[in-house]
Amino acid sequence: MDAVPLLDWGDSSHFDARATRPCCLCGKPTPMRSHADEAVHKVCAEEWNAAHPDEPRRYTPPAPGRTQHDVGTWRFHNDGPTTPYLRRPTAATRALAQSPAAPGMAGGQDGLFAA
Repeated sequence: MDAVPLLDWGDSSHFDARATRPCCLCGKPTPMRSHADEAVHKVCAEEWNAAHPDEPRRYTPPAPGRTQHDVGTWRFHNDGPTTPYLRRPTAATRALAQSPAAPGMAGGQDGLFAA
């Protein structure tokens, strides 16, 4: 079984405490919301990302000491390069910085998404 990359949805905009709605993928109630305010469980979104590798992807911009990397599909993606764990160098982010760039992405390419 392949590992499914986990989404970082720590921002409060991904949680609606006022109401639950049916998940767009499994149909069970959830207070979680995607970036497009789509009702979806985080786990359902992670599984959807893993099952749809050819969907348009978003990428972090490369920075000194950090290479560009995949943060999920355009539909379901991470909160992006401003999340605290990407700003603070840790052993995990240092290892990530040494990993190869995303397939088909040129080094130094700007923007959050692939062409």
